[in-house]
Amino acid sequence: MPRLSDLVRDSGTTDAKAALAVTGHAAVGDHDERVRGWYEAAQRELTRIRNDVRAGIAPQVAGAESLARNLVQEFQSGDALLERALRGQSSDYPVDNAVNAAIVSVRIGKGLGYAAEALVELALAGFLHDVGMWTIPDALLLKAGPLSDEEQGIVRSHPERGRRIVAALGGRYDGVAAIVAQEHERRDGSGYPCRLKGSDIAEPAQIIGVADVVDALVTPRPYKKRISPHQALREILVHAKEHFPHAVLKALGDEITLYPVGSAVRLNTGEHGKVARVNPGCPLRPIVRIEGRPSGEGGIDLKQMPAVYIVEVLQ
Repeated sequence: MPRLSDLVRDSGTTDAKAALAVTGHAAVGDHDERVRGWYEAAQRELTRIRNDVRAGIAPQVAGAESLARNLVQEFQSGDALLERALRGQSSDYPVDNAVNAAIVSVRIGKGLGYAAEALVELALAGFLHDVGMWTIPDALLLKAGPLSDEEQGIVRSHPERGRRIVAALGGRYDGVAAIVAQEHERRDGSGYPCRLKGSDIAEPAQIIGVADVVDALVTPRPYKKRISPHQALREILVHAKEHFPHAVLKALGDEITLYPVGSAVRLNTGEHGKVARVNPGCPLRPIVRIEGRPSGEGGIDLKQMPAVYIVEVLQ
C-alpha cells in the first residue's frame, strides 16, 4: 500500500494549571472532557494574551508554554485534539486559529521526528504565530473593501511586529521569535515580509505556515465556505509543492492523511464509519469506528484487514 506522501514529490495561569490537572489525572472514560478542558483553557489563555497585546502590555506566556507542553503529552493518548482542530468550528477565528495551528504543527513535527522540547517550542510558536496581527487596528483588519498598498504593507508587517513582541520576553524565547518572524515566508520567495527562499526559512516556521493554511481551508469565514479536511489535504499536497518543502508536506500527508481523524467514510463493505485514528506508516488504512456498533468495540483496523478499504469520503 503506497504512503500518502507518494502524492508529493514553569508556572502558568489558573486556566493553564487547571487544564494541566485535568489532562494529567482524568480517567480514560473522561478523555473527551479532558480534551474539551484543554481546548477551552487554550482559548482563554490566547484571549488573555491578545487583550494584553491590544492594551500595549507585554504578554505573559508562561501559561501558554504550560499548555504547549501539555499538548505534546496529549498526543500520546490519541488524536482527539487533532479531530477537534479539523472540525472547522470557530466563534473567534484569530484565537481558534492560533490553537488549531499549534495542534496541527505538533502533529507534523512528530512526523518529522522532533524531540519533545522542540515540539513544545513549535506549539508555543503556533500559539503566538499571529501575535503581531493583534497590534493592527480592527478598522483595518475588518475593512470590507480592498486594501490600499499602504494598508497591505501594514498588514504584512505583522510577522515583524510579532517577532519584536516575543523577543522582548527574553532570550529563552529567541527561537519562538525567529519562527514567528518567518511563518508567512514561502519556499519559492512568494511570502512575506522578507521574501526568503528555500533553506533560508527555518523548518518550524514552514511547519506552522502549512498548519495555518490547513486551518484556513477547513474553517468557514464570512467571505468563503469551508472545505472538508480531506479536500484541504488534497489541495495542499497537490498545489502547494512550490510553497512548502517536500519533507514538511510528506509529514503532513503521513501524519494527518487524506483520511484525517473524524472523517466520515464509506467502506467497500457498504458500511459507514468515522476515522478514529491514523495508522503510523500506513496512512491510507486508518482505524475506523463503524456506525451502529457499540462504542466499546472500538474500531476496525484496516491495516489488519487488506480486503476492506475506504471507497468514499462522505461530506
